[in-house]
Amino acid sequence: MSAVTDILTKIDTKINAILDDPDSIASYRLGDKQVSRSQILERLTELRKTYQAIAEKEPYEDIRHVALDFDEFGVDESEYIGDEVI
Repeated sequence: MSAVTDILTKIDTKINAILDDPDSIASYRLGDKQVSRSQILERLTELRKTYQAIAEKEPYEDIRHVALDFDEFGVDESEYIGDEVI
């Protein structure tokens, strides 16, 4: 898994945590100080869009299994499961 998909997973986890407990992002004011925690969801959504665009541009090849094989004449008959057959 690439670093970009790891970051996307973390962002999704944070977004899901906020959706499960929306009270955790309530904005409040203490005297002359204001905490605007409601912007967290907006920022996470913006970050997710940015990293999703990066992930779509990143080259990706899904090879889950490699079966190495050679015939009696030494011709490579290896299979890469998850790739297109040429």
